[in-house]
Amino acid sequence: MNATDDFAKSLKCTYKEFPEHFVWYPSSKSWQPRKQKDSIGRIVAANPLEGERYFLRLLLLQVRAPTSYDDLKTVNGVHVTTFREAAVLRGYLESNNSQDECLEEAAVYHMPYSLRRLFATLLVYFTPSNPRSLWLKFEESLSKDYNRLPNITKSDIQFKDLHQISNFLESMGRNINNYGLVPRVLKFHDSNTDARDTISETEIKVSEDDLVSITKLNLGQKAAFDTIMQALYIKGKGCFFIDGPGGTGKTFLYRALLAEVRSKGFIALATASCGVAASILPGGRTTHSRFKIPIDMNSANMCKISKQSALAKLIQAAKLIIWDEAPMAHKTGIEGVDTLLKDLMGSSELFGSKIMVFGGDFRQVLPIVSKGSKEDFVQASLVTSYIWPQLHKLYLTDNMRAISDPEFTDYLLRIGNGLEPVIQGLKVKIPLPLLIPYKNETESIFELIKTVYPDLTAFSKNDFSLVNRAILTTKNEFVDMLNNLLINIFPVISAGEFKGKQVFLHRISFRIENNPDCPMSFERVQFPVRLCFAMTINKAQGQTLDFVGIYLREPAFSHGQLYVALSRAKSSNCVKILIQPSPFDPTVDYATNNIVYKHILQLANHDPS
Repeated sequence: MNATDDFAKSLKCTYKEFPEHFVWYPSSKSWQPRKQKDSIGRIVAANPLEGERYFLRLLLLQVRAPTSYDDLKTVNGVHVTTFREAAVLRGYLESNNSQDECLEEAAVYHMPYSLRRLFATLLVYFTPSNPRSLWLKFEESLSKDYNRLPNITKSDIQFKDLHQISNFLESMGRNINNYGLVPRVLKFHDSNTDARDTISETEIKVSEDDLVSITKLNLGQKAAFDTIMQALYIKGKGCFFIDGPGGTGKTFLYRALLAEVRSKGFIALATASCGVAASILPGGRTTHSRFKIPIDMNSANMCKISKQSALAKLIQAAKLIIWDEAPMAHKTGIEGVDTLLKDLMGSSELFGSKIMVFGGDFRQVLPIVSKGSKEDFVQASLVTSYIWPQLHKLYLTDNMRAISDPEFTDYLLRIGNGLEPVIQGLKVKIPLPLLIPYKNETESIFELIKTVYPDLTAFSKNDFSLVNRAILTTKNEFVDMLNNLLINIFPVISAGEFKGKQVFLHRISFRIENNPDCPMSFERVQFPVRLCFAMTINKAQGQTLDFVGIYLREPAFSHGQLYVALSRAKSSNCVKILIQPSPFDPTVDYATNNIVYKHILQLANHDPS
């Protein structure tokens, strides 16, 4: 139209603005002036990994009144051969400045190995507009250690450099040839490449404390430990579920199992359904990361791991796989791992005859089901999967918490089982010693902060005490509000166990796509960290804290949330809860909702009746 219609060209529209003025008629295959109300145009989404298609879309979003593909590729009279070059010349692609600055700073004081890892990470998560120019600029810094090797040629140095960058990229699911660092196709044939993930696992150090823990197991833990070891060393197969409420020592048992297997030179994979729980286990990874479970639970993309990949070889070599917080996982993901292991191991047995140890507590929060009903949550749970009846259940009942605070332990179990007496529908009374009286929002929140973090300056000298305290709440908006308040109070930077260790934090791109709550795909750039003085209740699952504050501006809204929040502490002396009263009943600041899906507990053999 712009090439043949003067009116269209005079409008100087971008491609997406064109439907505001014209309508496409399929019968005549032509654009005609729009006669009815305005319309908003949108171009189909494209991913940067799609290459030229993405850059074409970028140009169409920006260039006004283009007449042809050649016109798009012509910039100030200069004709280029690709849409990417045209986008660069027009200034539509972000320059390499931020990556340059990041690498320049890192190159001053960081070892080449870490610099190569950082370079690969930047390529994957913040793709530069010109990766080759970035490579050429920092090639010397990236290869300084190889330059010191005796009798090595420049081409060999470059090969080693690119080989290791390729290894890092492959571990993140990328191919080095997609970035055009050198004007040739790179091929690497090295058996060590396939073994690197396996080597990483075998290098996990088993602590003396974990080895000694095997001798400190209580009767219930020891019985479960012996049953699993018998399956591992004698039967060679078995799938288990370790069931126990908070305080019964599930994590202690996991660490003992991992220590036993790893100390014998075998590979044991430690995984969990959430990041916090995974970080507690030695060598822990989330199940999404380890088994490539997609976030959207799309069965078409479920656990796509090639049999020839390094990750497949690692999984095949694993003697034991632990999956903590399994009740949080959607059954589709767990069933996907079952299918994956059957394929990798060439076996029709459950989980390919691997020794699988699941664990958790069905009193805690369930899998996330967007806008789901109670029935949807039940159907998403492991207890409704074909896998559940085939798991050997191992129950832990000796509660370490009960020794020091039996009343609080009994109260938690009544909350978790839905047996605590209710008032006003779903509400349960919170014991008076646990409450912070509500006065007004500002004053009460600062009282909660002061209770959980009584002296931030003093705690800065004892960072372990600081990081083992948290305020838990129901929604991210409340988390952000609390963290903003706390960071304004916090006087200094806390030093942790990595004191003196320098790390790089660079911005990365987060791409949102295939989200039913968002009609279009989009990408934003941000730092991949956030404050954690406060966190959501769901995020805290699997963690034991020295002191817990609970802020209920709104009541808990899903199964097990109140139980999870209260059970993060070791005793009632270490829990304080602030309840904002409902505007319909402003005097009730001592009761809150306790949502329990008793049908789930019955299916899991926790009959609360």
